[in-house]
Amino acid sequence: MDPTREPRSTAAEPTSPSGTLSDDAVVAHLRARAPGLQTSRFDARTVTSRARGALRRRRLRNSMMALAGAAAAYLMLALAGPLPVPGAGTVSVPGSSAIQALAGRFLPVGPPGPSQRQADVDSLETEVLPVVEDLKVSLYLLESGPCRILEYPRGNYRDGDPECADLVPFDAAARADFDEVTDAVERSGVAVERIFRVGDAVGFQLPDNSWQYNWEYVHLPGVDSPPPLTGRPIEERWTHIHGDWWLHRVFDD
Repeated sequence: MDPTREPRSTAAEPTSPSGTLSDDAVVAHLRARAPGLQTSRFDARTVTSRARGALRRRRLRNSMMALAGAAAAYLMLALAGPLPVPGAGTVSVPGSSAIQALAGRFLPVGPPGPSQRQADVDSLETEVLPVVEDLKVSLYLLESGPCRILEYPRGNYRDGDPECADLVPFDAAARADFDEVTDAVERSGVAVERIFRVGDAVGFQLPDNSWQYNWEYVHLPGVDSPPPLTGRPIEERWTHIHGDWWLHRVFDD
């Protein structure tokens, strides 16, 4: 130790806190080390106001999310129409008919009306059914996709892009028979994209214009009641039009 130097006063400079100190002692120590540090002021009113504002915004956001979810569920149930509920019969939400009618003005999501059905099946019976029966068609497909299909006793044929595989390409006779069915469909004026046969029944599937269902006219000769339900019984429905003709609704999977 240099005897010429004066000893440093312990009171001139605060020492580092040791042990457990109170908050005031810690603050005093820090200020002594940084004398230019400004004093922080705690504004209880401002803090409380901001906390309440954040709480109100969170409650409003949660309420809007709950309201949007309830509205979406209501619209889905309304557009789905009456639904059979085990033990409760058929259930529908209030206003579903009005909502379905409004949606039908902008989106074709339903089958033809009763009068249109009768005109359609009369035209199909006159123009298309005789050709299908004469050629014994088991499957006819005409859609906007890349493939056109004809299956009947002469063979199974597919026409269209090279990616249409697994079936024999159309020959001259198959193309002529396919065109004959297509011409008959066009004469009928009914939008049909698929014709199929199951036993004695001949189905005429309408274009897929719904996210939920497919509809098809079915000719069931000599049948007084619809066939047993298959697939999803809740979604499947048979509606008698007249004579041997029925409208069949199936779930679109």
